[in-house]
Amino acid sequence: MGDSQIQQIREREVNDTQERVPTGIPGLDELCEGGFERNSTVLVMGSAGSGKSMLLSQFIYSGATFYNEPGIILSLGEQAEQIRSHCMKFGWDLKSLEEEEKLAVLNYKPQEVRKLSEEGGGLIWDTISEIGARRISIDSLSSYVGLFADVHQAREAQIVLFDMVRKWKCTTLFSAESAEGNIHTGLGMEYLADAVLALSHPKRENTRYRSLEILKMRGTNHSNKTCPFEILPQDGLVTYPGEDLFEGI
Repeated sequence: MGDSQIQQIREREVNDTQERVPTGIPGLDELCEGGFERNSTVLVMGSAGSGKSMLLSQFIYSGATFYNEPGIILSLGEQAEQIRSHCMKFGWDLKSLEEEEKLAVLNYKPQEVRKLSEEGGGLIWDTISEIGARRISIDSLSSYVGLFADVHQAREAQIVLFDMVRKWKCTTLFSAESAEGNIHTGLGMEYLADAVLALSHPKRENTRYRSLEILKMRGTNHSNKTCPFEILPQDGLVTYPGEDLFEGI
C-alpha cells in the first residue's frame, strides 16, 4: 500500500461521525463502522510479537497527531525511553508531542497501578486533566493480573480497574497476552471490555504472517473477517480489509 492510499484512508476516517474514534490504523476503521465507540474499553490480545504494543502506541500517536485527541501511554513494563525509541523508528516523535502537552508517556509498576485503582486514579487522573486526554493505552493488563494469587482475586481487580477507567471518559486500549491460536486470555478480560481485537502471528510453512480479527464490538456492525496486516517502516501497522489471508505469501 502506497503513501497516497494510506493518506486517503486517513482522510476518509477523519470525516466519520463524532461518536466514532478513528483508530489511525490504516484499514482498520473500515472493519468497524469508522472506528471505536467513544469512551469505550478495547482489549487487544495476542501472543508475543503479534503487534499489540505497536497498535496501542500507534492509536495514541495518531490521535495526538491527526485527530487533535491528546493521549496517554501507560506502560506496566517497558521503560518510557524505550517506548520513545521504538516509536521513533517509525517516525513517531513522542517527545515533541509530550513537549506540546499532546501526549504523556508514563511507566508504572503493576503494584503501583493496583494502588492507583484503589485510590481512584491519582497521578494518572491529574495527567488526563492537564493535557485534556481523550485516549489512553495500558500495556499490559496481563502484568497487572499477574499480581493476584488466584483467579477470583484477579477477576475482582479487573472489575475495579475497568470501572475506574470508564470514569475517566477516555477511549482506552488494553493489551493482554494470549497463546497463539487461542482467542481467549483465560482470565475473563474479554467479557469486561466493550470490544476485543485478536492479533495473530502464526507460521505457514517457512513464513510467518500477521492477521487481525474483531471478536466483538458492542454497538457496532463490525466485520467478522480475519484480515491480514503488515508492519511497515514509517507507517506502522497497516490492515488490508479487501485482502484474503495467505494471498501473495
